[in-house]
Amino acid sequence: MLYFEDIQLNQEHKSKDYVVGKEEIIAFAKAWDPQPFHIDEEEAKQWPLGLTASSVHSYAICTLLANTMIGEPTAAVAGLGVDEMRMPAPVRPGDRLHCASFVESKRDSKSKPNMGIITSVTKLINQNNEVVLSYKSSGLILKRPAK
Repeated sequence: MLYFEDIQLNQEHKSKDYVVGKEEIIAFAKAWDPQPFHIDEEEAKQWPLGLTASSVHSYAICTLLANTMIGEPTAAVAGLGVDEMRMPAPVRPGDRLHCASFVESKRDSKSKPNMGIITSVTKLINQNNEVVLSYKSSGLILKRPAK
């Protein structure tokens, strides 16, 4: 288990690759973001970007990859917020994505002495090294228990 004290600043972590399929894009969007350019390949041809994944889907993929890239579970208690979310490029069928993240800052919690707060910068990047999603997030992390 990685505790607050174990977390290093500015140490980048990278995830494994994840390939996004057309069927996955359509199925996710039908359930959560049913816009024509996400759910209908023929209809999407009339849109400037064609068939693309929903931004919510991109965030879900990034969350999955971010939570599996370190290998050892973090003593996370709660997410506190997401800021500065950007989607500078679309996610398309067949894209090979990976997540890269680092902890930008950390501090002791003022109200919970057994916890600390970290702020991470996370990016979802495609096979062309284009950032398709980026954000900063803050989380509450347990400190190492006293022995």
